[in-house]
Amino acid sequence: MDGGGTKTLIAAASLYGREGREARVGGSSLERRSAAEVAEELARGCGLARGDWAAEDCMAVCGGFASAERHQGVYEAALRGILPRARVRVITDAELAWRAANGGGDGIAIISGTGSIACGGYQGRQARAGGLGPGRDPGSGDWIGREAVGAGIVAEPADGQFPALLPRLLTEHREAMRPILRHAADELAATLRECAAELAWSEPVGYFSGGVFTAVPELRGWVEAAWGHPLRAPQHTPVEAALAMAREAAG
Repeated sequence: MDGGGTKTLIAAASLYGREGREARVGGSSLERRSAAEVAEELARGCGLARGDWAAEDCMAVCGGFASAERHQGVYEAALRGILPRARVRVITDAELAWRAANGGGDGIAIISGTGSIACGGYQGRQARAGGLGPGRDPGSGDWIGREAVGAGIVAEPADGQFPALLPRLLTEHREAMRPILRHAADELAATLRECAAELAWSEPVGYFSGGVFTAVPELRGWVEAAWGHPLRAPQHTPVEAALAMAREAAG
């Protein structure tokens, strides 16, 4: 499972090579939704991904969630309730992105999705930067939406879902958004620098991940220019990495 603030991707597969289905459901961040809502979303997604497999057939599950650092026990309880016989492993979506980037080796992954965070490792040390929560993650989809509202480009959304403004902003107000997007790149570069400094790594290797990088192809180059180092595409998707970790846990 790859659970973010806007969407959750779930994949299922057997230990013996039979691939199951993939499902996409709503966001599963406990910073944005209640525990009951998240559990219901995950249960729905698991049902779609399992297909004709029973919940009791699941031997292991790995989920990376945007707010797992603060709510790990809640996620573990929800997954045990949905998949009663499974070994459960819950990590942050940032760690999952790092493991998807290069298997958890030396490298730093920068995520810009609903929120933003950098996570990585170097010579056996691990560090992270950012990931402060709604309204406090510079360079994220949430931040970009709030900046656009503050600049008077669009009105504040009635439902408070600032990240959902991004598609409209990019199609209807692309030119007006350019300064904000460049500013987002500078903020993401600053987050990368902070993480690299924590690792005492002078020539870091970076990877990019998240829906904002997908929606704004220019963002990668702008972050590279501001950071001073290249950004590589991850070797795997986060949900592929979670599936691999679940297989490992199942033995």
